Amino acid sequence: MKLNIRHGKKAFALTAMAVVTAAIAATAITVKEPFAVSDGVMGDKPKLQRAGDGTLVVAYGDSPAGAGMVYDVKAAEERTARDLFVKTCKPGTTRPDAVVRTCDVKADWSAALNVSKSATLQSTGIYDWRGTLGDPTTYPGDIDKANIKTSGPMMVLTWVSKYCPGGNQRAIQYLERDSRVIPFSCTYTSYSTTKGATWSAPIQLSSGERDAIQDASSGTIGTDPANLTTYNKGQINISWQEDPQGLQLGEADGPGDGASGANVNGGTDVWYAYATVDLSVPSTPVDDFVLTPAVRLTDNWQGLYGINGSVNYIYDGAGVNVAETLIEKGQAGAARPNIGMVGTTSIIAYEETKGSVGLDDGKFIRYHAFPYNTPLVAGNNVGCIISDPTKNARRVRFLTQSPTDAGTGGIQLGIFWKEGAYDKGGPSDIRVRRGMGGLQRANMVPAVDAACATSDYATAIALTSAKGDNISSQAPIATTANLTDDTELNYTENALAHRGVLRGQDMWIGYSYTSDLVKLWAQLDNYNFWIRKFNVTTGWDNPKNVTNIADKNINVREPRIFGTPKSNQTTCPTGIPTDPTTTNVADCQNPNVVYLAWGTQTNVSPYDPVGGQDLGEFITVSQDSAATFAPIVKLSTVQGVVYGDVEAAYESQPVTRPDGTRFYAVWNQKNLTTLATVAEYVSGDVVQVADPVAPAVPVAPVTPVEPATAVVYDGGGGCTTAPGEAPFDPVLPLLAALGLAGLGVRRLRRN
Repeated sequence: MKLNIRHGKKAFALTAMAVVTAAIAATAITVKEPFAVSDGVMGDKPKLQRAGDGTLVVAYGDSPAGAGMVYDVKAAEERTARDLFVKTCKPGTTRPDAVVRTCDVKADWSAALNVSKSATLQSTGIYDWRGTLGDPTTYPGDIDKANIKTSGPMMVLTWVSKYCPGGNQRAIQYLERDSRVIPFSCTYTSYSTTKGATWSAPIQLSSGERDAIQDASSGTIGTDPANLTTYNKGQINISWQEDPQGLQLGEADGPGDGASGANVNGGTDVWYAYATVDLSVPSTPVDDFVLTPAVRLTDNWQGLYGINGSVNYIYDGAGVNVAETLIEKGQAGAARPNIGMVGTTSIIAYEETKGSVGLDDGKFIRYHAFPYNTPLVAGNNVGCIISDPTKNARRVRFLTQSPTDAGTGGIQLGIFWKEGAYDKGGPSDIRVRRGMGGLQRANMVPAVDAACATSDYATAIALTSAKGDNISSQAPIATTANLTDDTELNYTENALAHRGVLRGQDMWIGYSYTSDLVKLWAQLDNYNFWIRKFNVTTGWDNPKNVTNIADKNINVREPRIFGTPKSNQTTCPTGIPTDPTTTNVADCQNPNVVYLAWGTQTNVSPYDPVGGQDLGEFITVSQDSAATFAPIVKLSTVQGVVYGDVEAAYESQPVTRPDGTRFYAVWNQKNLTTLATVAEYVSGDVVQVADPVAPAVPVAPVTPVEPATAVVYDGGGGCTTAPGEAPFDPVLPLLAALGLAGLGVRRLRRN
């Protein structure tokens, strides 16, 4: 049986169709026609937020008119400088031409607002940024990417930029990149109290003396101790990392592109800033966002100076080597911090090299939880080691919820990371701890050693914490017995790209998994996305493969798992759709809804000099707490070269409204011929479809054929045949239910 539903074809080619006799979920996803929400050809890393009143806010990078050329260290190419742009759209409002906005056409969206305004500005220093290819000159204020968070009525943007006035901006020379000298980045923030319509002037948080990256923010608005019903007071926190010897290139050991901030020098620290928020009096903007100067949260720089190695690659704006006595260094370096806030407690977790002076090249996971306005009191800058100190741990992520949402003794924190004996791209598993009834070290389950906050390597390596739950070991056959597995029990398997959702007594954590890295590299296995649920009463479910891509030449990439936001306090004050006080049932949270979205990529050898090629984006949803999922559908229309498309989609950022029946998403889309990139947008709906009608006449038994042949989802929206698998393809029930078998498909590409 072969069902061809690949984009670019004029119609579905249905060579055979069997009667579906198994029970079919009555839920299906419909997706609108995507379009480029950005305006230029350098659209990059879009992020999407949905305000409580339904306003959609998209932030992305793009090149403004007049932007100069820069060198992108991560992409290893020259391009025009980018700025950070924002657009907004509120469904149901009326445009100036009297058309009611759906946000499903570009005309519904606001004009792009340039928030960073630095791409056309020049550095005060002169940098030999083209190295052996050109002459030294000033450098444009290029940004890296936009990061945006919503806290009640306030939205906060953070980014890093090469425009760092007023400080002692330095630069690093990359011998591997034609000896280019690239200036360090500094961190910025901006805030909006108008749901993205207007933004504050950019606020510079660091000087450029150290190279900044991995910025993020969080916050809580509505925690005014004097009036807990007031939702216009609170606090915002911001974190980032700074490397005194510049952003390091990757070493091609992991699945990423490198130059992301994971590979750091000793002395790299996490920095922290916070602001108090008071929006109670609209006519007093001076107290809207009162920022406290940034502090060095971690203790990796301990007064030491010098450089790694024997050659000094650090320069000032005059093109002169910075004196080694002015360059910070240390034994350990912190990387990839994540930040959150519950009430007035700030939470930060990150990976950090062990500082063992060559004895151990691995990393610890460290965790901080402290009052947001006292980051350096009582040793807060020595983070608690929560990973196995004898292993290599990295890429920590966490989920949080308030004590009210968690319930008495419930899950306030879910923290999880990648861990194994090997370094960087080696095999590993996903470990999890839970903060039960609180956020501190003492609340963690499995338990963490009380002496975990130490900077001494010998003490750290001797910690006796219980190991975190191993939720990925032996995924295809795992039971709760495997939660205590050592990460090297099955040393061929690998798990990565972990994501999660925390709602009340339920926590869902997913990860991409392959059973054998060697087979993966030989295209005999691939990465699929698995999900595992924890419930306070019943514990862990067994892992479940949700994506089921049978084609071993295609991997899941950049998966997303997301749940519904809280109910709107105005239109659904009790959270109950049928309550008489509810005026809009779409604003009532359905906590049982869980979405999964993911990209796809060609599976190639790790030694392939080009790497895997991005293909397309997919999405599915569960309305019963991940017990079952709706048929998988394409989120993007383009699906890359494997499916005959000249464009590829990657790195989606989706959100949904409280009832979970409508979703919105943005992603990067690249033209593989012109290399132009755009921020693409689409919306979709969850609809109910009729169950199939059982055949009136019993079907005679069919003699089985060995081996059994099954229809298996192949990652491209079509089907392939595979022996020895259960006969189910999620696309077929959707086609049968919606009656789409004979319909034509979309055109190859608009605009």
